[in-house]
Amino acid sequence: MNLENVKKLNIPKSPGVYQLLNKQGKIIYIGKAADLHSRVLSYWRRGVARNALTPAKRSMLKQIVKIKWIDVDSEIEALLLEANLIKKHQPLYNIVLRDDKRFLYIKVSVEDEIPGVFATRKITKAGKYFGPFTSATAVRETLKAIRKIWPYCNARKPQKKPCFYYQINLCAGICAGMISRKEYIDKIIKPIILFLEGKKEKITKNYELRIENYELEIKKHKENSEKHNEIKEKIDELKYQLFNLRKVLEHANIINLTDKYAADAVELAKLLNLPKVPERIEGYDVSNLPTPAKAGGQAGIFGRQAAVGSMVVFSNGEPEKQGYRKFKIRIGQGQADDVGMLKEVLERRFKRIAKKISPHDLTPALSLRRRGSSCEGEGAKERRQVEEWPAPDLIIIDGGKAQVNVAVRMLKRYKLDIPVIGISKGKGLRSANAPDKLFFPGEKKPLELPLASPALHIIKRARDEAHRFAISYHRKLRGKEFLKR
Repeated sequence: MNLENVKKLNIPKSPGVYQLLNKQGKIIYIGKAADLHSRVLSYWRRGVARNALTPAKRSMLKQIVKIKWIDVDSEIEALLLEANLIKKHQPLYNIVLRDDKRFLYIKVSVEDEIPGVFATRKITKAGKYFGPFTSATAVRETLKAIRKIWPYCNARKPQKKPCFYYQINLCAGICAGMISRKEYIDKIIKPIILFLEGKKEKITKNYELRIENYELEIKKHKENSEKHNEIKEKIDELKYQLFNLRKVLEHANIINLTDKYAADAVELAKLLNLPKVPERIEGYDVSNLPTPAKAGGQAGIFGRQAAVGSMVVFSNGEPEKQGYRKFKIRIGQGQADDVGMLKEVLERRFKRIAKKISPHDLTPALSLRRRGSSCEGEGAKERRQVEEWPAPDLIIIDGGKAQVNVAVRMLKRYKLDIPVIGISKGKGLRSANAPDKLFFPGEKKPLELPLASPALHIIKRARDEAHRFAISYHRKLRGKEFLKR
C-alpha cells in the first residue's frame, strides 16, 4: 500500500485500534491511537524520508495489503482493546510485547482481604491481570480515571481509620469498615474487572437496567415516603455513576509518549506557521569544554583539540538515533568560539544537502570510521555504507541570535529554504525552571513560551539531546587524547 491508497480508506479521526494485515490476511501489527486517521497515515508520511522508520517498520510496511480498525469512545478503551487484541493474535511486529517482564500489567488483587488495583511488572498465581501495556504513563492515567469512577482501595487490610484516599472521595471506605467486603466487590471490583476486559457496554446496560428496576419499585411504594426516598437516592447514585463513567472516559487523557511527541510536532508547526508538520527535525550543538593543562603543557589544549559538534534527528517528534551524526571540529583554522564551530558543522552538513555528495566525494572528516571517520551515527557502528541524509523540515540550534544568524548565512550560501530557530536560557541561567528564549531569524526580541507549552517541549528535547550527544562525544575524545599524553 502507498499513501494515496491509505488516504482513500476514510479512516476516522476518533480514538481506536488499527490492525495491519499481510496478503495472507494475517494480522502482523496492532496499534492504538488517540486519532486513528493521523496515526495510520503517519507510517507512510514518515516513510517518505530515509531513516524515518526503523528497518523492522520499513519491512512491515512492504507487507501491508489491508488495514482494519475499530473506533471506540475514548483513549482508555483504545488502550485496553489494544492490549487484549495483541494478547489474542500475537502479531509478528508486536514482538516487543512478548517480553512480558519489561512491560506493565494492571493487577486486581481479588484474593486480598481488601481487593485492590495495582500496576505491576510481575505476574504471580494470585490475582487477575490485564495487559501487557507498553506505556507506563498510560497505565497510571488509566488507573487514575478508573478510581474516579469506582473508588477502589489499596490498603489490602482493614485499619482503624480510613485511608487518605477516602478523605478525597477516591476510596469507598472499606478500609475502615464503611461498607462490607461483598458490597465493595459488587459495586467496585466487579465493574472494574468488566471494564478492563473491554466490556463497557455491559457495565452501561447493567446500570441502566438497575435504574429501570428501581424506577418500577418507586411506583410500587408511592404511599411509603420513606421507602420512596430511599429508592430515589439509589437511582440518583446510579445515574451519577453512569454520568461519571461517560464523563471521565470522554475527558481522560492517557496519551502515551509516541502520541505526545506527534502532538507536540503539530503544535510546533502552528507556532512557527510552518506549511506542514515537520517530519524531520535536526538539532545542533557544539562542545568545547575547557580542561586543565597537562603538566608542562598549554592550558586548555585538550579541550580545543577535542572540540566537537553534534546533529540529532527527530522524526514525527521521536528521536531517530540512526540519523545522529558527530563532527570533529578541524584544528588550526582559528575557529575557537562556539559560533565559529557551529558554522563549520552547518557548512559541512548543508553541503551534503546541496550537492548530494557520493561516498567517493567525501572529505576525510566525513568518511567512514574504518577510514578514520569523525562523523557517524549513534548505534550504527555495524553500518559500513554512506547514506544520503534527508533534508530536514526544521533546524533547532542550541544558542541565541548569533548562532541563528550564522545558520541563516549558511542556508543562503547553499540556497536552502529550511526554517531555523535558536533556543537559549541566556548567560548563567541553567536551572530547569529558568525561562527558555526562542530566537527567530530577523526578529530582535526572543519569544518566551510557558513551560507547559507542547511546542516548547519538543524544541527543548531537541536542544537537550543535541547537547547530551555533543558532550558525550567530546568527553570520549578528550579521554583518548589524555591517554596519549
